[in-house]
Amino acid sequence: MLKRFRPDDPAFLEQIESRLKTALRHAGMCHTGLLSVTLAVPEIPCAGLPGAFHDLFYWSRPAARYEILGLGVAATFCAEGEARWLKLGAAFDGWRQHWRHEDADHTGLHPLALGGFAFAAKPDSSATLPSARLNVPELLLRRQGEIRAVTFTFNAAPDEAAIASAMARLRQLMTALVDNSQPVHGSKALQRLDDAQADQAWLGRAGQAVRDIRSGRLDKVVLSRRVSFQTAQDFDPARVMADLARHYPSCTLFATDTAEGGVFLGASPETLVRLQDDEVYCDALAGTAWGEGCAAFAADQKLLADVKNGREHRLVVQAIAEALRPLCARLEVPDAPQIRRLGHLRHLWSSLRGRVKAGVSLLDLLQRVHPTPAVGGYPRQAALDWLTQQGEQREGWYTGAIGWLDVAGDGEFAVALRCAHLQGCVAHLHAGAGIVAGSEPQRELAETEAKFVAMLQALGGLDVKLS
Repeated sequence: MLKRFRPDDPAFLEQIESRLKTALRHAGMCHTGLLSVTLAVPEIPCAGLPGAFHDLFYWSRPAARYEILGLGVAATFCAEGEARWLKLGAAFDGWRQHWRHEDADHTGLHPLALGGFAFAAKPDSSATLPSARLNVPELLLRRQGEIRAVTFTFNAAPDEAAIASAMARLRQLMTALVDNSQPVHGSKALQRLDDAQADQAWLGRAGQAVRDIRSGRLDKVVLSRRVSFQTAQDFDPARVMADLARHYPSCTLFATDTAEGGVFLGASPETLVRLQDDEVYCDALAGTAWGEGCAAFAADQKLLADVKNGREHRLVVQAIAEALRPLCARLEVPDAPQIRRLGHLRHLWSSLRGRVKAGVSLLDLLQRVHPTPAVGGYPRQAALDWLTQQGEQREGWYTGAIGWLDVAGDGEFAVALRCAHLQGCVAHLHAGAGIVAGSEPQRELAETEAKFVAMLQALGGLDVKLS
């Protein structure tokens, strides 16, 4: 391809349209259900998130050279309540039975359903995202290693009008991506909108959690916080995402638009579930330290030896293993955690791997594993009941998960952490802390403040050097 390739080049787009029509003729136009056509393309700067688009979905692991950008809706399904997993599974299986795919350039990439879900099975009335949703995008840009492709999906036999509409959407997207490929960076004056009373209320709940843990009512519970900031100009999601990609390439980056025109985005350090060729992978990430003021090795050893953080981490590993064992023919559980460094934070981290039994789906795994004690508590039901009694509410998909499934049944969902909900010039940031025996409420509050730093820097409000 041309060295100075521009994805909005009319000649390139005309070539795509010609190839799309050829592939559709080869696939046959008489069709019910979903029809997808995948074409290989040069590299396109997906991370420069386009603005003013509805039904936008972005998901990326920069270090793994994996990137997804979906736009539009060819098929969608939402569900809530305790049966949301069964409903999503039935909808996805229904799509798969009538989903044809023309891989015109033999990329080996399957079409995707993109989605996410909230922490709670039933959202409150002000929810900006549904309890659980899967979308098949009309337009999907993807990079997987050296492979780059665009997939068009039609939910009926595509006529000339449908093809013209798809190409118009692609042209608009390419123009927007080029315009946002080099977002402007700079500091912003952020005004914090919260007051001290909210912090005191949070400390009160943390203190109650410690007392209830001491009484034996539960072993761990995770308390979340939301802090809000305002600036003079609207936040630029493309600039925020570019900053997160630069500083946290090993994390999973995500973004999706919300019901009222905002954007929910973040950089998650934690894979909830990945399933590929019947091999399952889960992260256990719990136990955090920051600002130790000593050499890296010494700080690592201090965290590894910390009794409180070690107890918190073991509960997460234990719960994930308990959830996976009935679904796995083989499961590998590490004996001890490692250290994962993310900027100024250090986490205790363990990875669980296994092979699932025949017939086990990604949605089956999600149903069993979510919520882990890293975001809910332990025992699970006791922690959830406690949070409900305390009036805990979590916005959007925070501490739920966001990810994708392909028509072969593989997929990956990351826990929605280190995130913010951008609404014009206001940003709502989310973080949480795990309360266990030995927790000190004031230090747990400080932990949430430390977790806000990554997003604050991405918003342009802090000049923080991250290692």
